[in-house]
Amino acid sequence: MLKKLFSFSNPVGLVITSATLILALSPEARRGTKKLLVKGAGAALALGDQMKGLTSGMRMQLGSFMEDAKAEKEQMLLSDGAQSIRAGFEEGMEKVKEAGRKAEDTFKNIFDDANPGEEPQIVTHYNVLNDQTVRNKLNEIESQLH
Repeated sequence: MLKKLFSFSNPVGLVITSATLILALSPEARRGTKKLLVKGAGAALALGDQMKGLTSGMRMQLGSFMEDAKAEKEQMLLSDGAQSIRAGFEEGMEKVKEAGRKAEDTFKNIFDDANPGEEPQIVTHYNVLNDQTVRNKLNEIESQLH
């Protein structure tokens, strides 16, 4: 693994090897690298402090927002709202019951074969396939298909 990483045929290995040699042999390169590392660590610490300040500020704002929401909730008149919801629900239930009664009255005798006291009527159905005109038309269509 290290052999592949530090080989000269690999471009990354070539860069790492040359950087290591320059840092090992040049005191000026070491000083410059040290300055860069110190500045990078300082920037990372400063960024961490900024993030800490932002999160604490957001916590404070969120706390005040929650307090405002609790105060608003206490000011709301929940009893009136609950009563209006209950009244609407009861009104809806009455409408459903009324519609059920109307449907029951409408379809009460739908499946009775005959009205009481009347003779049942005999219904004859017309068979379309026995009609000569329909048979002629079907024969014509069949002849056109073959």
